[in-house]
Amino acid sequence: MKILIVGAGAVGFNLAKQLSKEGHDISVVERDLELVKRITEKLDVSVVSGSASSPTVLEAAGIKNSDIVLAVTNSDEINMVVCTLAQGYGVKIKIARIRNPEFTDELSIMHHNGFHIDHVVNPERITISSVLSIIGTPGAIYVADFTEGDILLRGFNVPDDAPIVGKKLSELKEVESSDSFLIVAIQRNDEMVIPTGETKLMPHDNIFVLVAREALPYFLPMVNRRADEVEKVIIYGVNRASLELAKKLEDQRIGVTIIEPDREKTQQAATALDKTIVLQGSALDIDLLKEASIDTADFFVAISESEQTNILSSLLAKKLGAKKAIVLTVDPSFVPIINSLGMDIVINPRLITVGSILQHIRRGHTLSVVKFHQSEAEAMELVAEEGSKIIGKPLRNMTFPQGAILGAIVREGVMQIPTGNSFIKPGESVIVFALPNAIEKVQSLFSHKKD
Repeated sequence: MKILIVGAGAVGFNLAKQLSKEGHDISVVERDLELVKRITEKLDVSVVSGSASSPTVLEAAGIKNSDIVLAVTNSDEINMVVCTLAQGYGVKIKIARIRNPEFTDELSIMHHNGFHIDHVVNPERITISSVLSIIGTPGAIYVADFTEGDILLRGFNVPDDAPIVGKKLSELKEVESSDSFLIVAIQRNDEMVIPTGETKLMPHDNIFVLVAREALPYFLPMVNRRADEVEKVIIYGVNRASLELAKKLEDQRIGVTIIEPDREKTQQAATALDKTIVLQGSALDIDLLKEASIDTADFFVAISESEQTNILSSLLAKKLGAKKAIVLTVDPSFVPIINSLGMDIVINPRLITVGSILQHIRRGHTLSVVKFHQSEAEAMELVAEEGSKIIGKPLRNMTFPQGAILGAIVREGVMQIPTGNSFIKPGESVIVFALPNAIEKVQSLFSHKKD
């Protein structure tokens, strides 16, 4: 397909990298000359320098022949204008990254007029959802939800004293509710591997588990002996995302404290929130953190606009007694660095946004895509199309791509762990975990077309 990407920041760059690797014809529009230089040097894609709101620039980038336009600049307004112009050029699919909730809420004006945006992706909403899911899942370091059948993907770091330490995956089948969860990947020494029944779980492994929502409480004790209830969260930074997060935590009757150095933002938070304690000052001030009772905090959540302060304040919070720290970084290149510092959870909205956009582009019927930042592996929720290779045959007779595992079949809304005798019917959705070299091969199994 011919795909025009408007904006070459982290989201645009990663989309261009992934989609060009998948064989699509990619053009990029970007006005920042530094970003133009970066993408030109690193990727084999067509790049046009100029304003994205200019029809002349868009035409030079090939908008007239584009099948899809991805408007992912840092400006909501420009992204909306690009999609409106794309409609005039006859582009079939227009996808925009929009941050402002006034345009993304269910009752927003976007849903009732002619902006011509087919799919809206809101990074802030995704971020808030991820943080809430992590806080709500004791011990989790990674969270993702799928659209079908109440199936969850959860990542955990295996403690030394976890009941599953030293056990082979085949031994877990003897555990109650073992038909409701499956460990689909293990990250060990920075390498992501697809496990087999003979794989033994080791302390400090990062494991990724597909689990039915109702079975999660039964699985948690296997990786976390002491699942304490969350009572206190300290948030650093006042912005749209942090205010929305604090409101939702208030609704859950969790004690919240917000720290913000800017006086005007502090007053804004105090006005917007009912039960949250708001403190003005730096999250690098040890005395202020002690005043906030950092030693009793279940989570310290750093989601300010300052990358460096987020990292440093989280390290300090952990040193002063916070049980866990969640760090927001908008720069994907920071993710492995922060992980190497021993941080508990790192959230990168831009990489999550890439996954949200990819689901609307992939061939076949792709319901959702979850990307893993360190390995470029993916968890894909796919619908088996009529006439595809995967239909109607026992899985034991299928040659499934090496580097991939079929983790779950959703049948009539219920999660089923597949066996060799399982077969897939047309229209059923499945969840597959795949390493980078297997992604395209997996897609071809579930699609009856090659384009």
